[in-house]
Amino acid sequence: MRTILLLLTLTCSVAHGQHLIIQGIMDGMALDSMLTYVEEMSGEVSVDLGSGPVVINSRHSDHAGNALAQQYYEQKLAAFGYTTEAQAFNATGRNILARKLGSVHPEEIVVLCAHYDAMPPGGLYNAPAADDDGSGCAALLEAARVLHDIPFERTIVFALWDQEEQGKIGSIYYANNMAANDENIVGVVNMDAIAYDGNGDKKARVHARPVANSMAIADTVFAILDRYEIDIDLLLTNPGATYSDHASFWSAGYGAVLMIEEFGGDGNPYYHTPNDRIQHFDVPYFEKMAKLSVASMAALAMPFDPSATVSESGVAGVELLAYPNPTTGRTQVRVRVNEGGRERITVMNAVGQEVLLLLDAVLPPGEQRIDLDLTGLAPGAYTVKAVTPEGSFSAIRVLRTP
Repeated sequence: MRTILLLLTLTCSVAHGQHLIIQGIMDGMALDSMLTYVEEMSGEVSVDLGSGPVVINSRHSDHAGNALAQQYYEQKLAAFGYTTEAQAFNATGRNILARKLGSVHPEEIVVLCAHYDAMPPGGLYNAPAADDDGSGCAALLEAARVLHDIPFERTIVFALWDQEEQGKIGSIYYANNMAANDENIVGVVNMDAIAYDGNGDKKARVHARPVANSMAIADTVFAILDRYEIDIDLLLTNPGATYSDHASFWSAGYGAVLMIEEFGGDGNPYYHTPNDRIQHFDVPYFEKMAKLSVASMAALAMPFDPSATVSESGVAGVELLAYPNPTTGRTQVRVRVNEGGRERITVMNAVGQEVLLLLDAVLPPGEQRIDLDLTGLAPGAYTVKAVTPEGSFSAIRVLRTP
C-alpha cells in the first residue's frame, strides 16, 4: 500500500492569496445543516419520507424507527445526488452506502463512516442517540453534500452502519466482504460521538493501532489539525479501543481510525439513555470535530483538479506552468518572470513540507525552464511554489501518477 499523501491544492490571486480546496470543504460545511440533521434523526422534529410527517423516536435495530432512519438516510443522500445502496446483512440489518468514484485511482477507496443504530432498546423508551451517533451521521451527511461536486483522485464511500450496538455487525459484514474481494481500502475515518464536551476542555481522541497504515492516518489527522489551526486538544490513543466500527476494518487488515470525544475522562452522562439529545451538545466543539474528521478523510481521498496546471495569476510578476502534468515522474516547470528578481522555487507535499528545492536565485525577465524529477517521491499531488523575498507567491499543482 503506497504512502498516503494529503492534498492541499494551491491556487493564487493577488487579492485573495492562497486558496485551499480542503479549507473550502471545511468552510462549506454548514453547522445549521448538521444540527438540523441531528434534530430530524433524533426525533426533535418530524420528517416527511413520502407519506406525510413521521417522527424517528428511536433508531434501535429492533424498533420501527430503525427502518424509518434507513429511508431518511437514503433520501438525504439521493437528494445530494448519490445513488445509494441498502446493503442487507441479516433479516433487518441494513448498511446505507453511497459511492463517489475517484478520478485517478478509482480502485483505491477511502471510507467515511458512522453508525446510525441507537440505544436504549425496547418499545417503551425513546432512543434519540443525538450524540451516539447522530453527531457522526450528521457530519457524514454534510460531507456528502459538500463533496458531491469536488473531484477526488480516490473513490470515497460514505457508509452508515446498522447494528453497531449489537457488536459492530454491519461494519464487520462490509469490511470482511471487501477483504474477501481484495478491495483496496486505503483508509477509514470512523466518527462515533463527536459532540459532547461536558467540561469545556476541548479534548478529543483519535484511536489508532499499528494495523496496516492506521498510524499514518492518525498522523494525517494531526497534520490537518495543525495545518488549519483547529481548536481541539486532540489526544492519541494507541493501541486504540475496539468498541466501534473502525475495529471491524482492523480485523480485516485495513487501516482505520476512530474520531471521538473524550469518552473516558469526560463521557456523555446521557450515553445510551433516552436523554441523549441535541440540547446537551457543545455546538462549537461538534462543528470543529466534524470539520476535522471530514477534512482528514478528504485529504486521504486527495482532491483532484485536472485543470490546475497553470497558476491563475502571475503574482509579483511570476507565472508558473508545468508540462506534462500529470506526469509519471519527470516534468518541466516553466517560470515566466516579468520584471526580474529573486525567486525561491520549492516543491511541497500535501502537509506543506518542503521536499525539493528547485531554485533560489535572482532571475532576469523572461522564461526559465527547470526540470522537475518526482521519481524519488511517492505518487500523489505536489505543489510547486515560487516565493519572493517580500512574501508574494505563485503556485501550481503537479500530479505524479504511478
